[in-house]
Amino acid sequence: MAASDPRRALVAGICMSEQDVTDPREEARRIAGAFAAHLRHLQEFRGVRYVSAAPMPPGSPSAAAAEYEPLDQSGAPLDEPSVQREQTASSPLEASSPAPAPDVRSQAKSWSAAQKLEYLRAKNLGDCQRCPLAATRTKIVFGVGDADAPLMFVGEAPGHDEDLRGEPFVGRAGQRLNQWIEALGLTRSAVYIANVVKCRPPLNRDPEPLEVERCSPFLRAQIRAIRPQVLVALGRHAGMLLIGAERRSMGSMRQQVWTYEEPQAGLRVPVVVTYHPSYVLRQERDEAEGEGTTNATVLADLRRALALVTR
Repeated sequence: MAASDPRRALVAGICMSEQDVTDPREEARRIAGAFAAHLRHLQEFRGVRYVSAAPMPPGSPSAAAAEYEPLDQSGAPLDEPSVQREQTASSPLEASSPAPAPDVRSQAKSWSAAQKLEYLRAKNLGDCQRCPLAATRTKIVFGVGDADAPLMFVGEAPGHDEDLRGEPFVGRAGQRLNQWIEALGLTRSAVYIANVVKCRPPLNRDPEPLEVERCSPFLRAQIRAIRPQVLVALGRHAGMLLIGAERRSMGSMRQQVWTYEEPQAGLRVPVVVTYHPSYVLRQERDEAEGEGTTNATVLADLRRALALVTR
């Protein structure tokens, strides 16, 4: 039994037998302590929709949970922020007194997509310690681009260059993505780019299930704030998350246009799945010079995605 799990501790305290505790007062103290730990656990995750309901990872400061305030499906905060930070006068996070304004939630409903993303980054994600990747990252890689973009690209996880700069797709894979975007007649600043996982996995390995579980709610929150017309999944892991499938091959996902759905948020967004730029770069080393078949395949996928944009 994990001693750090307050729910198990509560059960253990309540179910303790008379043989284990001879002093009734000691037994009562242990039960009260277990119950208090469980209440703290509930308070940390009260109403949280963008953070996994699982316990904080071992070694994470539980007090930090107070800084990660949740948003509702419209992108407004569910509760008043519990931590104040210095902001400019134009920031939606600004407060005129030590206590936050009581109507911050109602005000947030009129925020722009950019303001919702700012709140999500500063208040919800913060200095995230929710999974083991926090111990090895250099910088959190949140997202970049136009908050009102009709086209949103979703990768799998940051790499070495992204980890150093705190921006997605800035290495060799990012250069290839930029080329694809320009081939569509767009610019990098006209789209939005993010990843499923916001911290680099060691040695650029695939994200593990726990890491995706803890981090993907922030991607979903970004999608709710931006409300793009089309989502492009770059890579198998991004594709499986966005279409809600497990263990699908890239070939099967590329064969059709899928739909990303969040009924409570009123979201139904077409999803086109294609190869990750890193995979294309690796494939090109094995392809005959001048063929470029994988790159051409991706461009065809992206043109199909662009055709779905109506504004």
